[in-house]
Amino acid sequence: MGGVFINYRRSPRATDAVHRLRERLRRHFGDTQVFLDTSSMLPGNRYPDDLRDRVHDCEVLLVTIPEGWLEARNQSGERCLDRAGDWVRHEIELALAAGKTVIPLLLDAAEPPSPELLPASIRDLSLRQAHRVTADGWDAAVEELIATLETLVAPEWEPIPSEDQPPRRPGQLLGWATGLLATALCVLVPWAATAGGPPPEPGGASVVLLLALASLGLMGIVLVAVLVSGGLMRRPIQAWERDLQDATQQNYLRATFPVPVFLLLFATLLVIQAWGRSPGFAVVLMLGMCLAVGPMAAHFVRSFKKDRERWVQWPEAIPPTALMAVVRREIARLDMRTQEWSGPIRREQRDRARFALGELTGAVAAHGRAAERGRLPWLREAQPWVFSGYVLWLALTVALTLAWTLPLGVQGEGGTRLHAAPAVAGVVGFWLAWTTMECAYRYQRWQRRMFHTEAVRRLTLIEVRIDTLSLPSRTRLATT
Repeated sequence: MGGVFINYRRSPRATDAVHRLRERLRRHFGDTQVFLDTSSMLPGNRYPDDLRDRVHDCEVLLVTIPEGWLEARNQSGERCLDRAGDWVRHEIELALAAGKTVIPLLLDAAEPPSPELLPASIRDLSLRQAHRVTADGWDAAVEELIATLETLVAPEWEPIPSEDQPPRRPGQLLGWATGLLATALCVLVPWAATAGGPPPEPGGASVVLLLALASLGLMGIVLVAVLVSGGLMRRPIQAWERDLQDATQQNYLRATFPVPVFLLLFATLLVIQAWGRSPGFAVVLMLGMCLAVGPMAAHFVRSFKKDRERWVQWPEAIPPTALMAVVRREIARLDMRTQEWSGPIRREQRDRARFALGELTGAVAAHGRAAERGRLPWLREAQPWVFSGYVLWLALTVALTLAWTLPLGVQGEGGTRLHAAPAVAGVVGFWLAWTTMECAYRYQRWQRRMFHTEAVRRLTLIEVRIDTLSLPSRTRLATT
């Protein structure tokens, strides 16, 4: 739990001061980071155990010293500090023995205790630099104390919950639905071409053949596009994505802003051109443009606002399923943030940075594991809809080929084509689909491996920077 432990002896002046001090520290560091016995212990707890635990757990012990603190006596006239069972003395003993930071807090005109007047077990208290707080200069003195404590005590904070939801996988239902639809296509399309009705018109069968060939041609075009993007252009695309994703959201939006502006200007020109011919159509086109531009503009505004909030309120929990673009951008944010720091950084900064580092390390490790997945797990986990779409596409191609050959068989024509064409279409389509999937699989594996290597290197540098900034100045100079 850590935090500040306020040590004091009950007296009218000290009690009022420590409660006022506790309230100010609580507002700055959080309720759980400031311990005062009357406010922080639950009824029924054994106070000796609570006090010992909190002293051992704290980072700073504030010893409140009002005037007359050394000479305070009990009802029998014995000096309180000389009693072995005095809890003020015992708390100081525990803190000194545990190596805690102990700060004497002098109230008003109180003087630092002389070593010869202190019990031997707490004599080291006289060697600790004191901090004075007076009634007249209370606010300034407390702010100065808080500035000192900030280097030692972490304010209470919680990571921002992630807004990203884990992707919903369709599961086995998609597989069954795909199989049923593919079977239905292979049965119903040829049946519709042969069931009843007049024989096909001359050239009608050729239209079905052209559709089947066009389907195979589209598969080939997709394959070429994947080959170009994943082969010849993969390094330029990777560099372009890295440059965009390394930027803040604001810079990213600025870089991509010309695209929606161009589309908006193009749509405006269409509206102007259509206005002279058909004002009604122009109005409809304008309304459609507004419906398209409005959500886009709102998304841009939300992105700017969210980007600023994320910079102030951090760190954010990152799910292992986060996209590479999200992880890369968060790494860039942490890198920029730590580069702006000058050490020694506060404990809060260190804890936040290490939390963010741990979240990013987990997300990067998840991408590293994903890069080593086999082909079927990749299709099942990452591309179930694409895989289903290709199965249906292939089934439709075979069905169109059957719809071309079966009417020929009914008319006693076709011969070898009746049996060979669907098989050839199926084999060619399967090869095109499999090759496309294989190229996409290899590209994403290469992309994830490159990302994993780069991210691990950057996170290692950030970790070293955080550790270096966490060291005291003299230690940093010695290590460099």
